[in-house]
Amino acid sequence: MTIIQAVISGIVQGATEFFPISSSGHLVLLHNIFGFKQSMLTFDVFLHFGTILSVLIFFRKDILNMFRKDRALLKFIIIGSIPTFIIGMLFKDVVENYFSMPRIVGLFLVITGVFLLLASFYALYLKISKRNKPLGASNSVIIGIAQGISILPGISRSGSTIGAALIAGLNEYDAVRFSFLLSIPAVLGANILKARQICGSLVSIDMAVFAAGGIAAMVTGFFAIKFLLIMLRKNLFFLFGIYCLLIGSAVIILSR
Repeated sequence: MTIIQAVISGIVQGATEFFPISSSGHLVLLHNIFGFKQSMLTFDVFLHFGTILSVLIFFRKDILNMFRKDRALLKFIIIGSIPTFIIGMLFKDVVENYFSMPRIVGLFLVITGVFLLLASFYALYLKISKRNKPLGASNSVIIGIAQGISILPGISRSGSTIGAALIAGLNEYDAVRFSFLLSIPAVLGANILKARQICGSLVSIDMAVFAAGGIAAMVTGFFAIKFLLIMLRKNLFFLFGIYCLLIGSAVIILSR
């Protein structure tokens, strides 16, 4: 892998991790374009740590406040993480085979697109009727289940969780905030497990290439969060659904 390929991968990861269009699905497709045949597990771990850093930086005030005053939010993150953990542990080995199947990725992208469209229009209805609701424990569980389902390549983690939060009645900022704060234990846990598998390969990696990918993912991710909030506030969230439908359909057709 070259530094340019690493930076491109980092930009794709940073954007698609937070845009509701499936980072895993896009990385699978990008690495197929690059012609990578071997597993990119080690590199993907670096990319995910980059996007986690962007969440920590963007929501640093909310995170500090969560440990000082807003203990309810911390409790809801723990509650939401439980179904994610259970689903991940039960099905992670089953879904790993799907990551090498572009046509399956395309199908799940189409499913993501349909869900985003439904969530967008329902959220607009709730906004017009001024029916915003608080987070609560039950909604935390539902959003946690949505996050667990996103282990499927092509099912967007942010799309699933933000969509579920919007349908539950949360406002735009609270939906995005809870989605990305909920991602911290999930992504960190998943990557710690992966890190145990790659310890032996760390001595043979090109650190400059991997660092370039991680930094690109972090910087892109920070600005992607800001852009996503703008899209939500302008009621343009549905555009991500249309994108997923188009790209998913194209992948299905081209992979025949």
